[in-house]
Amino acid sequence: MIRLPTAMTAVVAAATALAATFTLTPAHAESIAVQSWGVTWDMGLRTIADNFTKDTGIEVVAVPQSTSTEGLVKLQAMKNSPTIDVWFTTASVATRAKQDQDLFLALDKAKLTNAPELIGGALEEYWAAAYYYPLSIIYRPDMVNTPITGWKDLWDSKFKGQIAAPSIEIYQARLLLVSALINGGSVDNIDPGFKGLQDFAPNVATWYKSDSDARKALSMGEVSVLIGPPILARAVSDDGVAVKVLSPNPAPVMFDVMMLVNTPKQEASQKFIDYVLSPESQAIFAEGSEGPVNTAAKMAPDMAEAMPKQEDQVNFDEAKINAQIEEWTTRFTREVVH
Repeated sequence: MIRLPTAMTAVVAAATALAATFTLTPAHAESIAVQSWGVTWDMGLRTIADNFTKDTGIEVVAVPQSTSTEGLVKLQAMKNSPTIDVWFTTASVATRAKQDQDLFLALDKAKLTNAPELIGGALEEYWAAAYYYPLSIIYRPDMVNTPITGWKDLWDSKFKGQIAAPSIEIYQARLLLVSALINGGSVDNIDPGFKGLQDFAPNVATWYKSDSDARKALSMGEVSVLIGPPILARAVSDDGVAVKVLSPNPAPVMFDVMMLVNTPKQEASQKFIDYVLSPESQAIFAEGSEGPVNTAAKMAPDMAEAMPKQEDQVNFDEAKINAQIEEWTTRFTREVVH
């Protein structure tokens, strides 16, 4: 997704494989340690790191993590003498983590040469986005007679029992926020969102908490529509099933981000972060179905079509979501999926 959320066993397996296959080459005089998910490494970061080493002579040592939370715990345990220089995490976890200003450093934006080309929301004081992923509509044209054009189409009763929708916990309540926006609400006025999801619920076959389960449901024809990131469409296509993807307005944009850890290797680390933000590196992530945060990055035509237009992208205050997500989860269980 991107970090590709998946079953815990698959994530652990990917992380284990990453740890087993990546070794440090002693020939390089300088190195930085980068902690990320194994899937992100396999979906483009490995290639970017190799290119960075070739261009700068700075070795990138990969350190695996299963989840952002697990990664943060690991960093906090080594707080007095961190051995990680750059940390990949989600924007929501980064918003919490940045409170520890002894462990994490603000970015020197003057050293980020690619900053002017970034999409809105991709650069904050304490993190820079590595890539983005929108909440999109993925559907099977062989099962949906009339093309879907926007979010409100999914509320039509013809989709009764035909949609796989993310539960409140996954993607930080983005579907709830979409429901709020299209019904006159906002992150600060969430009641219209809950009312919208109540009306939407009869059309939902499964409120999924696992991307792999949702993808399988669409591949097997158990549902005709899946709400999730475009990378899930790629997985379904790999199963031999044709799908269409659209990311209509309002298109919530979520980021996986890079944070600068307080170590003596700040200069090399920021050089790496800037390298990841380059159009060339971003194009590599786009090949893996992640959204490039650099507007100059090239995308394949089908990828460009699946991603939202810049004017349709919507960013939310992660701090506000973090403060309310527990309450929203309880309310979602009580009012929507009861």
